[in-house]
Amino acid sequence: MKRRLHTTISEEASRIIEKYLAEYGRVNNVIEEALAVFDRYKRGINERSCNLTEIMDEANLVAFNAKTIELVVSGEIEKALCDNELEILIRRQYNKPISEISLSEAIEGVKECLITTRKATKVNLKRDDAGYYLLVTSNLGQNTDLILCEALRRFFELNYSVKVTFEVFPQGYSLFIREKKPKSGILENAGVKATPKL
Repeated sequence: MKRRLHTTISEEASRIIEKYLAEYGRVNNVIEEALAVFDRYKRGINERSCNLTEIMDEANLVAFNAKTIELVVSGEIEKALCDNELEILIRRQYNKPISEISLSEAIEGVKECLITTRKATKVNLKRDDAGYYLLVTSNLGQNTDLILCEALRRFFELNYSVKVTFEVFPQGYSLFIREKKPKSGILENAGVKATPKL
């Protein structure tokens, strides 16, 4: 069903319509295509710059490069997963280098990556004074979950001043990410001695 539209437009909008008129044939075709593109853009689906996580979700792929293949062949699977996939996805997600991504951003990024790449069916994240706690539901199996936990541990400990511990269960795993206390230059067990004035 077609609807008649009576309106006036600016000179700039008219110029844009004229620019695409030869390609689309009629003014209404140009307007309809422009509105469809505008709607996709507003919903966050930008056709020209596809989000890597969307591509990976669509094809259920892991991003590989020559370094990754070399690591997998040499048996360092968790290093391959960590150094390549996690870093690529998180850098792409925030559009900045890992060194500029905060720990909380990285944890949120990992949470999203696990869901998007189908390495988890559900991820719960809690934060308290002790650190970050991730509870992950997975159907990949304990061996794969163990590899992922090692990859996550290595990723966080390599890029942030944290200590990561994990536990693997039959239907998933838990990860505890605790920030290391900054060294103050004073030994914790050192005693303080008062020297009397003479």
